[in-house]
Order: sequence, then structure tokens, then C-alpha cells
Amino acid sequence: MKNISSSTAVTRTENNSFVVATVSEGIFIEKNDIWMNVLPQLNYHIRDLKCTGEIIYGAGDKGTFIRSTDEGNTWIIERFPTTASIWSISCNSKGLVVAHGEKVIYISTNYGETWNTLYPFEVSNPPSIRSLCLYENNLFIGTKVHPKNGGVWMVDLFTNEVRRVKIETSRMISSMLVHENLLVTVSGACRGKNGSLEFLPLNSIKHEDKLNWDVCYSSDAHRSYLDVCAHNGILYTTSSQNEEGYSVISRVYLENQELVSCDFVRGHGWRICNENENYIVAGLYETKYYRKGLQKIC
Repeated sequence: MKNISSSTAVTRTENNSFVVATVSEGIFIEKNDIWMNVLPQLNYHIRDLKCTGEIIYGAGDKGTFIRSTDEGNTWIIERFPTTASIWSISCNSKGLVVAHGEKVIYISTNYGETWNTLYPFEVSNPPSIRSLCLYENNLFIGTKVHPKNGGVWMVDLFTNEVRRVKIETSRMISSMLVHENLLVTVSGACRGKNGSLEFLPLNSIKHEDKLNWDVCYSSDAHRSYLDVCAHNGILYTTSSQNEEGYSVISRVYLENQELVSCDFVRGHGWRICNENENYIVAGLYETKYYRKGLQKIC
């Protein structure tokens, strides 16, 4: 297995191959237990990877955008008109792709060929963007810490209606996903140990004015949860590093509102992606690849 140390983003193709963005050696893809370096010439870190069909999208530091339309065999490297770090990119199978700058959204309807710009926050002191989640015609926007306008905002991409569906004044929304008609968020801050995983039925957004988020509880307290992933009803999340320098990997049980610690990775667990109970974690100091019954440090 190719020796991969620190990494920044991971995803899984529809053929269940894992894709890893490393800190210093570009993009690797695992196919049939063989790791291949498919994009070595990257000058900036990729902070998020997403896959739909044979298309892989990535975004990262200094507005970097990468795209492969043949499951990683060939790539294009481009730039958004921003110097901000892009922490999140989202897409669907119909060619819709969304990414963000500091306070703006970039939208493509043709698989990332061309882009339009959306300014979602009509407030005097807009927050900075940290995470995105695209679901049908709705785009959920998670913010960095903001004392007044932080939280989760929802944009209807058909009507351009904007609504804040979660208020956060002291935590960033690190990552989001939609799982079984639930919007799941992970959050936290640099100080304290108030990291949280919360979820909300999507139907309640349409039918209720006051939204009540459920919380998953853990026996361990963390400053932040940094990412959340799901496959075939199995969810995992990762935390920021603790005092000993390790991130905790936890299995998520939404039905019991519980987080159960199951593994560790050195440094912040930036991203996690799973295929059933198998998962790979992009860590600050190591990349951990777990297959049931066989654990490996890449």
C-alpha cells in the first residue's frame, strides 16, 4: 500500500474506491487495493472532495477547483475568483455544483464548466461560510463563528428565498449532510468543549416556524466535530484533536441520539468517508484506512 501520511479530504466513488487529497503529494485513488497517484502536481491543499457518477470535484485553498470526469484518470485544475479557502463543495448527478468564497456562493449548472455568483446573506454584517449541503432545490449554508448571524441558512435555488434554520452564536457549522430526510450538522469552536452533532427533520422546515434540533450525546467532550459521513444507514463523525493530539472517530446512532467512540487518528480528523463499516479518515498527521477486521495507517 502506498505510504500516505497527512491528508486533507476524502471521498468515495460509486464503484466504492476511496479518493484522498494529501498534503504534499496530490490526489490518490484506491482501486482493487492499489493506490495510484493520479494528480501529483497540486500547489494548494484540497479541503473537500465530492463524487457523483464518474465525476469527482474538489475545492480548497486560494480558491482552487479541480475536476475529473473519468473517475480520476484525468483532471483539470482551475481557480475561483477568490483567495479564500474553500472548505466545502457539493453536487448532484444533474450537473449542479456549488462551492463558496468567504461570503459568496458559486453555482454551476453544467458540471463545473461555467459559474454564476450568488450573494445569499442580505444582512448588514454577513457571516463567513464554512460548509455546504445541497439537497434537491435547497442549499444549506453553514457559517463560521459569528456572534449575530451564525448558524445554518437555507436557500431555495428556485425562488432564491433565504431562511436561517439554525442559530449559532459561538460555534461554526463544520459539516452537514442529508440522511433519511434528516439534516445532520456537526459544529464546534476553538475554545471550550461544546462540539455537537445535531439533526432536524427536513419536513419540519416547511411546516414549522420554531425548529427544534435533536442532539446526539457522547461520553467524551470535544471542542469541535469536524466532519460527518453516511453510507447504507451507517454514520461516522470525527473530532478536532484533544490534549493528547488525537482526533476521536465516533459511530453515530441517530435513533438513540448517541455518539460512540470507536477509533483515533493523530491530529485533527479533517474529513471522513465510509463504505458501510469501512472508513478512511484524512488526518492532520496521518491518514487512517479501516476495513472491518483489518486496520491500516496509510
